[in-house]
Amino acid sequence: MPFLSIFVGSTVGLGTAMYAMGLQSRPVLKPHVSYAIYIVAGGFIGYKVFEKRQHQRQIASRRREVLIERRDKRLEEARARMHAETASAAD
Repeated sequence: MPFLSIFVGSTVGLGTAMYAMGLQSRPVLKPHVSYAIYIVAGGFIGYKVFEKRQHQRQIASRRREVLIERRDKRLEEARARMHAETASAAD
């Protein structure tokens, strides 16, 4: 869903530019080149945030898979020990 992140980033960038113009007591609704720059910069930041989230999700899923494999291995070893103990107790 990069479009939503880009849209939010662009909107925040535009709002920042308009706020800056308002602080300078300049006309806010008059088109300015700086608005386009802020929109592009905000969209870029939004896209980078999206990429970062995707990367973090990939890392978390890989880590989860490793932990599940380790847990399964421990369970398998515990079952083997239980089986060995019951077999030796029966003898």
